[in-house]
Amino acid sequence: MLKQAAKSSLRSEIFLACGFQPLHLETFLKAYFSERFPGERAEVWTGLYGDLEGTLLKAVSSGATAAAVVIERSDLDPRLGLRSAGGWGLSVQQDILRSSAGRWACFLAKLADLASRMAVALVAPTLSNSLAGHTAGWQMSPIEVELEKQTAGFLAEAAVIGNVSILNPSRLARLSPEGSRLDAKMELAAGFPYSLGHASALASQLVMLLYPPSPMKGLITDLDETLWSGVVGEIGVGRVSWSLAEHAQMHGLYQQELRHLSEMGVLLAIASKNEIAVVKEALLRSDLYISGDAFYPVFADWGPKSRSVAGILQEWNIGAEGVVFVDDSPLELDEVRTGFPTMTCLPFPNGSPAKVVELLEQLRDLFGKPAVFREDALRQASIRASGQFKEAARQGDSGGFGEFMKGLEGKVSFDARKDSGNKRLLELINKTNQFNLNGVRLTEGEWLRRLEDPASFVVSVSYEDKFGPLGAIGVVAGKRAAGRLEIGTWVMSCRAFSRRIEFHTLEYLFGSSGAESISLKFQPTERNQPLQEFLRQIHLAADPTEGWILQREKFAGEHELPHSVVVTEEG
Repeated sequence: MLKQAAKSSLRSEIFLACGFQPLHLETFLKAYFSERFPGERAEVWTGLYGDLEGTLLKAVSSGATAAAVVIERSDLDPRLGLRSAGGWGLSVQQDILRSSAGRWACFLAKLADLASRMAVALVAPTLSNSLAGHTAGWQMSPIEVELEKQTAGFLAEAAVIGNVSILNPSRLARLSPEGSRLDAKMELAAGFPYSLGHASALASQLVMLLYPPSPMKGLITDLDETLWSGVVGEIGVGRVSWSLAEHAQMHGLYQQELRHLSEMGVLLAIASKNEIAVVKEALLRSDLYISGDAFYPVFADWGPKSRSVAGILQEWNIGAEGVVFVDDSPLELDEVRTGFPTMTCLPFPNGSPAKVVELLEQLRDLFGKPAVFREDALRQASIRASGQFKEAARQGDSGGFGEFMKGLEGKVSFDARKDSGNKRLLELINKTNQFNLNGVRLTEGEWLRRLEDPASFVVSVSYEDKFGPLGAIGVVAGKRAAGRLEIGTWVMSCRAFSRRIEFHTLEYLFGSSGAESISLKFQPTERNQPLQEFLRQIHLAADPTEGWILQREKFAGEHELPHSVVVTEEG
């Protein structure tokens, strides 16, 4: 794996900040990066042995775009490691606690500096304090409790620092049992404290923290024997169940997980073989753990479920690869999987509570995201509003689409502040496919580097109209050159299509910059046909040396701009 990675192009520079010799951890980090991004490799930089504070300072001033910070007890006080001769007896334990508290405070300050420049994956001590304390090993001693308390306090403060992701110790414990983590011989001989198995597990999770997969966008669920126990068309609306009292709590747990996903902004829909009137009545039951209104759209008929899934995807306007389908029937799962090979199809393990818990954990992994934004809460409502918008647009065709657009009472807001704390913009760049200039994805570190460039600009685009707010739905980023804007990133959410926001965006860019031309680093992708159609509408010209160029004089005055505009400039 490493030999293959060595031949590939450089993708990322990772700074591995630890107080021990990195050895196998560095090797596994490179290997798992190569596995995560086939054909690409990472360069890993390290610091000096025994000097985590100095290593963190070095990482801040480095050119790395990501950092893995691994803290062990010996970094807090050498007496907590095996290579020290200082001892851990009762006479020095209070001094160890004071030393440890001071180091935590120092590391927290350095961590904040580091996170202002790059994404950081943070690992708290993974090796136990099996020797400290006056109690027998099955009883926690006061010093162990105090050390754990200090660790918890540090992590609580680190968790609210932007760009910091903390490794979940519960997940690591599944991959690497605590009793097999320490390699005492290796630590004494070479200063590397981990067994190979623990180093491998730790490196795999560090790569996931630094380069997480894009979260899924929507979930389509079956009803009978999935959302609830029973077949509603046979036993009636009042007799389907999902509670502990009715021995159907596994369905109640699934409902609670769906409610949680809905609050995170995940789109939910129903594909059921049922009568639609019966389904609508059942979804009105007030004792459901998730409101029936959380599901949109609801497809219930007797046709193939793949047909219902196709209708849902069309209504959502998202690709099958971003959607999970859950059903208790292997037949239905296979039929949908055949129609949509890129969709994630998961069985609901009816009758197996343990497997239901595994399913809920799997859904957490598939839909988990580092942060939840205001726009996430608006997503389901905006999808409904989009349907209303399309219907109103169709009805308005006879009176002219221009008149319909003017009646929207739309407002486009442009914000040109370069705010490194606004994670919504990077999320838009990395998950938008259809209106996407070139499909280029960015890491947090790469994005922060762009924001630091004084020649760069970033514009966030938000929108609202009489159908409701959509929030931040677009990002334009690039560099200012002599008389020109060079745009390398331009994305817009599919929820904002057909509202002429893209025309307003170009008008704003010309007006605010005074540029005579805009160059676009356009590349066609499998999914960005809507962007390509827009470029055809504005008659963009291709220059063999400078890319795709739009002249101010070609654009000015030719396009209807129906919305009011609000501008927030940097400064």
